[in-house]
Amino acid sequence: NSMFARTLYTNYGIRAQINFKRPAREADSILPYEHCFLLSIGDGLDGKKGRAHGGFSALLMDQMTGSVAFQLFGGLPPATATMTVDYKQPIDTPGVVLCRGWAVEKSGRKVWVRACLESDGRILASGKALFI
Repeated sequence: NSMFARTLYTNYGIRAQINFKRPAREADSILPYEHCFLLSIGDGLDGKKGRAHGGFSALLMDQMTGSVAFQLFGGLPPATATMTVDYKQPIDTPGVVLCRGWAVEKSGRKVWVRACLESDGRILASGKALFI
């Protein structure tokens, strides 16, 4: 999407990103795998010096949960109905963060997805989203 491709992928924003799947780590996952984004981020994402803006955390969580939901919608783009983000610790910049996402429920046209942001094993934010 253009938000990431044209706006965020810069030397000061998202400097590098690797996307991959791996075996699910969470007991509530309804799929055998989880989606992961590993990102190197710069200080162009700061809300306060040395800390990424909280909106960036929400944006990453929405991107991740949407990516997971997309797989369960048969390749059709899902729409975010609701999303809750619980902020635990700030994201230090510059730095490296891991964003993980996994599906927890599917009922008709609805898919619920959970996600978290981590750095060095610390949970920085967690959340849940509903897609329709």
